[in-house]
Amino acid sequence: EYDLDLPFVLIYALEPHGDQVRLVSATGLSTQTVADLRSACSRDAQAVWPLEKVVRLGSAVQVDDVRRRITGVSLVPDRELPNAALAHPIIPPGTDRPVAILIAGISPRLPMNEAYRSFYDSLASGVTTSVANVSAYEDERRRAKALAELDRAKTAFFSNVSHEFRTPLTLMLGPVEDALAGPEALPPLHREQLEVVHRNGLRLQRLVNGLLEFSRIEAGRVRAAFEPTDLAEFTADLASNFRAACEKAGLELRVDCSPLSEPVFVDRPMWEKIVLNLLSNAFKFTLEGEIAVTLRQAGSTAELVVRDSGTGIPAVEMPRLFERFHRIENAQARTHEGSGIGLALVQELVKLHGGTISAESKAGSDVGSEATGNVVNEVDQGTTFRISIPLGTVHLAPEQVRGRRISAPPSAGASPFVQEA
Repeated sequence: EYDLDLPFVLIYALEPHGDQVRLVSATGLSTQTVADLRSACSRDAQAVWPLEKVVRLGSAVQVDDVRRRITGVSLVPDRELPNAALAHPIIPPGTDRPVAILIAGISPRLPMNEAYRSFYDSLASGVTTSVANVSAYEDERRRAKALAELDRAKTAFFSNVSHEFRTPLTLMLGPVEDALAGPEALPPLHREQLEVVHRNGLRLQRLVNGLLEFSRIEAGRVRAAFEPTDLAEFTADLASNFRAACEKAGLELRVDCSPLSEPVFVDRPMWEKIVLNLLSNAFKFTLEGEIAVTLRQAGSTAELVVRDSGTGIPAVEMPRLFERFHRIENAQARTHEGSGIGLALVQELVKLHGGTISAESKAGSDVGSEATGNVVNEVDQGTTFRISIPLGTVHLAPEQVRGRRISAPPSAGASPFVQEA
């Protein structure tokens, strides 16, 4: 657009750790001339342009004999050949060596005064800014790629190590269970010790299984099987597993699951983990008061709410509540063990159902998003988790939907959660 002020423009890129320069862009010159100027060496004293001087000085150098330097040079039609040009170094911020050299022809019809020189300085500054922006984008992309590779390696590691842990755990728990269930009466001390081993083995097995399932979800290797389920009956049955533990702890467990107008398509083992993880979390952080589980139909969704009167969550922790491996430090709880993936796993399982999960306090206001609605919570105000699952099957992959209806038998997967509680 400034062909009269800029008869021609060349941009040479410098090698990061070498003397070679390469023409990467040109305007105004004929195709043959551009081909003749395509490569050069910055240390070549006989080079067409004084590139070595520009690199050494780190400032613009004016070239006054362009017609002599470029033999047979020709411009595009209707352009007047200049005899002078400015060679500007392109030095992005944070570097001390040019990454490129901008060579711009000087119009033979304008004197090189302060205003014209300022125009060239602005041009070089604009190119420098563009190069810096591109470099920053490429650096960020490289960092993101490296982090993604690291994340994939970590996920693969957790998956592999979880597999390796599960085998010896199973082999350890088997003999312990046989000893506890055997016909021979064990001495009270031995039985108590074996029960401690069995209980903690189940806890470790649950943590390992959680890590394995989370890594499989992240790797995209989980295949859900959504079945039409009486969600009210199934959820009430799952919640009732915690009644004895709550009574022993002096807590009231209220379960209110109203029948829905139609079966809900859920993956039963996944829904089991969602409910049990939320109840286990509520039990852990509720030292007195109650835990309430309600299920309602809200329009075209089934809404599960798990509310407790526990210690609550500080506002500063809420944005990271569903991050994997994140644990709230110095929180009042019955125990401080855990892997920090319980809520992250719940969120991923809810997403697989096409649903949403949010957390809120009695005094909070919703500041969430489609996937996770985090709400500023107040300590000692308790916490409420709200899960919405769409009815029907439109939101699900057809190959993962099963047509037959399954009744809700007593849950076998609740035992590790209840034993830990």
